[in-house]
Amino acid sequence: MPDPNFSYSEDILQWIWEEQFFDLRRLKTSEGSEIQILDPGTLNKTDGPDFLNARIRIDGMLWVGAVELHLQAKGWEQHGHNHDEKYNQVVLHVVADNNPASVRRKDGGKIPTLNLLPFLNENLHHIIENIIGSNGLPCSSGVTFISEDAFQAQIEKANHEYLEKKTNDFLRFYNPYMVPSRAWKEALVLSLFDGFGITHNRVPMVKLGKWFLKQEVAEYSEESLIQMALQFAGFGTKKSDLKWNHKGVFPANHPKMRIPQVVRLAIRVLQTPTELFFDVPALTLWEKWENSAALSGSAKMKMLYGIVFVPAMFSLGSLFGVHAIKHKAVEEWKNLRTVVPSQFTKPFISQQHISPETYSHKLGVVHQVRAYCEPRRCHQCIVLKKVISS
Repeated sequence: MPDPNFSYSEDILQWIWEEQFFDLRRLKTSEGSEIQILDPGTLNKTDGPDFLNARIRIDGMLWVGAVELHLQAKGWEQHGHNHDEKYNQVVLHVVADNNPASVRRKDGGKIPTLNLLPFLNENLHHIIENIIGSNGLPCSSGVTFISEDAFQAQIEKANHEYLEKKTNDFLRFYNPYMVPSRAWKEALVLSLFDGFGITHNRVPMVKLGKWFLKQEVAEYSEESLIQMALQFAGFGTKKSDLKWNHKGVFPANHPKMRIPQVVRLAIRVLQTPTELFFDVPALTLWEKWENSAALSGSAKMKMLYGIVFVPAMFSLGSLFGVHAIKHKAVEEWKNLRTVVPSQFTKPFISQQHISPETYSHKLGVVHQVRAYCEPRRCHQCIVLKKVISS
């Protein structure tokens, strides 16, 4: 069990080391040697020691090498580092253990040990305890003031990461074995079916999209394709293998209502000449499709424009090296204002000094809640770094 004075994860300990959230002025190893951290090193994301290329001065002698961290010193042998040549480069063992045992590398060298517990700021303990123990927004408990500048910077960071995520989501549907332009169009169609299935029926909607792409769209009228899709989905006289979830689905989001809408939109995507997508004004195609399919103005279409079409255009620019389109998609994403479900904005309302304009219409707030707040990744959030450093 970890020391009761530091009952947090090793990730938190790594974060404290990387950000140097401890008293750097009076550090001593467990052996009593004076120590200066000139560079904590770079976090290693592959096998081997936690931090590489650290620069540390111990009793006046400069050491350049790796740093390994454990909650308790015995983790060194428990993890077999004393038998692993990759750890022969370790020059410092960092722990949160008031009674650390000394450790040795495979080459027999004894490694100095630094116990961080005596050098941690009391406010850091308090903040981490409140974050871990909070039921709502992690930093809403025990943090009385959050810098709006830091919050805005974090939302912008989350906004950028969310574009990357949605682009990767789009590319899941991209078939590299097809002609690239056709593969991109089909990925867009499948992404739209997926989006129209949010949140309860994404899987059957994608299956329906794959069926739709096998049809000879040019041979049928729009209404015929809609009826065929409804039949395949089981909303006609024939049974279907598709499993729809109707529980908790609002009437407007029922598959029977969404299928005609997505079919109309998918038809327009497939019928649009490929060359039109490679012009910078291509983002305006969405509005034309909305109008001709009688779908304009709905909150669903505004959301899908953001989470599907803009990332699709960003991926198009990336795949084909059309930097103007890629740049335009990034700018559109940054300036996008759309309806964000209340469950993602509600946690921030308690911070009354932060203007709702900062987050209420930003898709990045969705990523912020899902990727940072809910999984308690506070140690990677700009907001907490600002709180601790101020």
